Amino acid sequence: STSDFKNKFGFIFDRARAMGGLLCMGEASGAGGSDAKKFTSALIWMHGLGDTESGWSGMIRADLDLSPSVGACKLVFPRAPTQHVTCNSSRTTSWFDMAELPLGAQDLPPLHGCFLEQAQESAKTLHKIIDDLREEGIPSERIVVGGFSQGGATAMLTCLTYPHRLAGCVCYSGILLGADRLESLATPAAKGLPIFWGHGGSDNVLEPSLQQLGVSALKGAGFRVTAKTYEGVPHSSSRQEMKDASEFVNGLLSGGSS
Repeated sequence: STSDFKNKFGFIFDRARAMGGLLCMGEASGAGGSDAKKFTSALIWMHGLGDTESGWSGMIRADLDLSPSVGACKLVFPRAPTQHVTCNSSRTTSWFDMAELPLGAQDLPPLHGCFLEQAQESAKTLHKIIDDLREEGIPSERIVVGGFSQGGATAMLTCLTYPHRLAGCVCYSGILLGADRLESLATPAAKGLPIFWGHGGSDNVLEPSLQQLGVSALKGAGFRVTAKTYEGVPHSSSRQEMKDASEFVNGLLSGGSS
């Protein structure tokens, strides 16, 4: 049942009724007002399976410590569509279908039971959000895309397949989709993209072996990966991870490099 699924895997579920389409919530962070013309950078953050943007929007706003040198950063929190999820045997918010959970590197390679075509459709939706930010005057090179779990997987796929150079990607407790086809999947603009991948050392939903496998594939394809494993942390985030991600994003958007 859905209740058993929530209890077993510990996903954070919002009490509000999930919307069937994609909802985007934008807000300002750092210096400057709410006028979109004043934004000089942006962070798009995606939630995990069965969740909504509600919890993560509060955590990112409160705990992502952006440097004043970043300037006015627009925070965008899309909501995944509600659709059937095989491993859950029901409809819930998801960026793509998954055949089973939990997963480790040894389970159903190379896609680990994840539906790549559906994930690519979600990535196209995110591409449109990035395009809209560019139309507002924010250069693609100052846009970071990130997310947790399924959201982290979708963030990486979005960045790998976007036709223009982005600032970088942040993945929390995710999975790399298309690890066996990165050369053909990634656009020329994505080559060498900086990626931060944090993962709980005690994650029993998407096991740490998935991080090891994904990081190896990304580095082998020439991506600049900062990988951190947090001992004792389950399928969730931690203060240290948020601190490390803050340093990474500040490096990308303050004119430095990570």
